[in-house]
Amino acid sequence: MVKPGRCYLVIGALAVALSALPAAAVEWTLRLDGAGPLKIGMRFDTVNKILGEHMQRVPQGERLRANCFQIEPSAQPGLLLMFVDDRLQRIDVMEEGIVSDRGIALGDPVDKVRRSYGEALRAEPEHLTVRTGGDQYAIRFGTSDSKVDTMYAGAWKQVQQPEGCQ
Repeated sequence: MVKPGRCYLVIGALAVALSALPAAAVEWTLRLDGAGPLKIGMRFDTVNKILGEHMQRVPQGERLRANCFQIEPSAQPGLLLMFVDDRLQRIDVMEEGIVSDRGIALGDPVDKVRRSYGEALRAEPEHLTVRTGGDQYAIRFGTSDSKVDTMYAGAWKQVQQPEGCQ
């Protein structure tokens, strides 16, 4: 039997242990406003802390745009994070295995995207896009040969730039 004073100690230790789980233990679902534990708008240092990473900013001289860089975290391979003015603005899915909040994955047929997102989906040549009501966030599916070949989500302005920071 656990004594009342020890019960709080055990619960506290369990809470600390759960909060220290690596980011890899989190379900990495791509949402309009982020993926896994990451939310669009987070500062670079906060993302590093959440992921338990030591990512380094791309040096200014190596960037195509001074205020923008993209980096792949080692804690979650297959994602490419875009930072603008040191804030997370877009998340790209680069490898299979990560799905959208509606279960869409790279390689899925375009018809599945249309069924999953319905009237919220806006079709454009080579892109299917869903925007939030206030146009703050979006998720975009790049398509070719009637299949999804790219997926990215984040701030509406950055989602409109299929080339990323270029």
